[in-house]
Amino acid sequence: MKTLVRTILVFHFSFALFHCSFAQHTVVMKSGDKKKGIVLELKHDTLYFAESQEMTIINMVDISSIFFDEYVAYDGRLMEKEPEKRIQSGKYLITYRMKDRTMIKPPVISNGTLEKGKVVVEVIINRSGRVIKTKPGAIGSTTTSEYLYTKAKFAAQGAIFNKHDTAPIETNGTVTITY
Repeated sequence: MKTLVRTILVFHFSFALFHCSFAQHTVVMKSGDKKKGIVLELKHDTLYFAESQEMTIINMVDISSIFFDEYVAYDGRLMEKEPEKRIQSGKYLITYRMKDRTMIKPPVISNGTLEKGKVVVEVIINRSGRVIKTKPGAIGSTTTSEYLYTKAKFAAQGAIFNKHDTAPIETNGTVTITY
């Protein structure tokens, strides 16, 4: 019976591999070799693995890692047609552009001068939604005030976006603050 079940599994997954030209898993061997295919079963320290439509049986002691290949079509760059979103922070309206992300905590904005202007800050966020890099003065800024650039840079670093586990490792966007 076990042999029949395995034969059916192999046939099923071989058929799937034939019709889908991508691997679902990557097995990294302790030798450094990599195998791409589909994990069929893990039983009693043995991995049953379909590679190039062939069943391979691998002892777990020979495996370093198994990765579930993840396809992320989006590479993290800011898309030109990304719509602008808005959020209020005190008396300041903040606009931002960030693909597939929502600002869940706006930055705290302050201005200890009478200077006015719009500062566009390029930001990079990680999958956790934390801002990891900022650069004020991007295209669309209406001021060159070093004071407003500095305030906007550090304010943008305080923004928090929603967590997104399957997003690119880094996502680029902008945060615009009008003083």
